[in-house]
Amino acid sequence: MTRQINAETLQNLSFQGLQHAYTAMLFAIAVLFSVPAWSAEPNFYELPYIFTDDQGNATHLAAWNGKPMILTMEYSNCRFMCSTTFTQLKEVQAAADKEKIDIDFMIISLDPDNDTPEAWQQYRKTKNIERGNWHLLTGSKATTKQIAALLGIKYWSMDENILHDFKVVRLNANGEVEKSITAYGVEPDYLLQ
Repeated sequence: MTRQINAETLQNLSFQGLQHAYTAMLFAIAVLFSVPAWSAEPNFYELPYIFTDDQGNATHLAAWNGKPMILTMEYSNCRFMCSTTFTQLKEVQAAADKEKIDIDFMIISLDPDNDTPEAWQQYRKTKNIERGNWHLLTGSKATTKQIAALLGIKYWSMDENILHDFKVVRLNANGEVEKSITAYGVEPDYLLQ
């Protein structure tokens, strides 16, 4: 049995095909223009967020504009992931010292309710990081969520702990992410090259 397609049927099929193509094109344009401006790589030194440092001073990330930075997120009472993250940071610091590279280190809190200046000061003592190129900052809960999202760090509460991804980034002097590590065992000087 053979089907015959008359001119009117063919015209209807062509029109429907054009409608589908037009709809797909409009959808693609809508998606393209609906992508939020912040989806581009952020410049961390231009972010408007206010933080409190471990000395109780209010600061913005713009204070480090012009300086390269090793940046991560953790919290002072962490007994799991943060210990490994901190070990990685110390290895990067040792590699920077060996190569005579001047770079700052910043830890932004994942626990703004408990990471007070006093808690961060105790963290400094416990971890033996009295150096001036290490900065411990706490923002608001909203700021913490936004910074974590920009860095691509997922975190969640479980019992009395905060579980989170491992991620360390290197910002260039303009505050843009140049490199990142998301796995252990990466050579420390990778973030310094």
